[in-house]
Amino acid sequence: MIIRKSSAKFTRVLAGALLAGLILSGCDSGSGSGADATLGTDTAASPVSEPTTPGTSSTTTPSATTPSGTSSAGSTMDDKSLASYVCSANIAATPGSLQYLPIGAAGAPQKRGYVEYVPQDYQKKSAWPCIINLHGDGELGDGTTAEKLKVFSYSCLPGMINKDTWDDKHRFIVLSPQFASYADRTGDNVREFVRFAKANYRIDPTRIYFTAVSGGGVALANYLNKYGNEDAAAILPVSCYVSPASPIIWKNAPVWFLCGAADTTVGPANLVKNYNALVAAKAPVTPRITLYTGVGHDANSVNKSYSPALMDNKLETTYQGIALTPYSNVYDWLLQYQKK
Repeated sequence: MIIRKSSAKFTRVLAGALLAGLILSGCDSGSGSGADATLGTDTAASPVSEPTTPGTSSTTTPSATTPSGTSSAGSTMDDKSLASYVCSANIAATPGSLQYLPIGAAGAPQKRGYVEYVPQDYQKKSAWPCIINLHGDGELGDGTTAEKLKVFSYSCLPGMINKDTWDDKHRFIVLSPQFASYADRTGDNVREFVRFAKANYRIDPTRIYFTAVSGGGVALANYLNKYGNEDAAAILPVSCYVSPASPIIWKNAPVWFLCGAADTTVGPANLVKNYNALVAAKAPVTPRITLYTGVGHDANSVNKSYSPALMDNKLETTYQGIALTPYSNVYDWLLQYQKK
């Protein structure tokens, strides 16, 4: 991985500001095009737990140690029940930068295009925490070419990885599947991608985390409302509403909602619906809400939420009688939690 000084990072952030400013529905509204169906490389940025029965929740517990991404759990790749998902090519081939894998680039079992990030030291550990990133409407696409996947490069979590302004310790695998439409954002499709990821990456089965932006909340809600926190150790919705079904079968997964206080697309009042539903369901970890003063549905929410070092938003302290949570490092927060 290329180590960049702070000044270099800042220059790159400015260089991408115009494009990131086009964000609609949570992330960049541009789209890639072209016929290149080969693997894409971003050169700009230099014993296994059995899953719970679908529709049930298992308890997530705080880690007793300082968040480091280490675990005694084996890798999900050891799970023989996932053998049909195993691919033979281009998996974690270039650690330390975004990789764009259109459908089939990793082999026949790969049915969905996605963007991959694995840490530079990926081969040195048997299991890593993993973040499944569910994108907004700006990244909708059919995942058939590397160019179509490069829309992920500019904003939200993959964009911040590209600029190296995310987790300064680089402690996670991050995988971003591309969905073609709202109809494609089903709970089954999310789960199929998670199973593919578990079969092909050195993922710690106790530390799989989900984040979603804007329209990605649809995919997240569909998955959680059908499969509970089957795999989710914690959930980080950014500028999105996660519509809760009743009963809330994912209540055992800790949740931290982050959003602009002036966001009229999602609306802070909808986050309160989530919060109240989880509290009423007696979620074992009280959900968090963070609201950014004067911020709408834009880059100041969806980018800075994933960039602790760049966070300079002013914060609301209360909303509708709820004491809000000040912003802090979201990656440290995620690593506090792992599934039993």
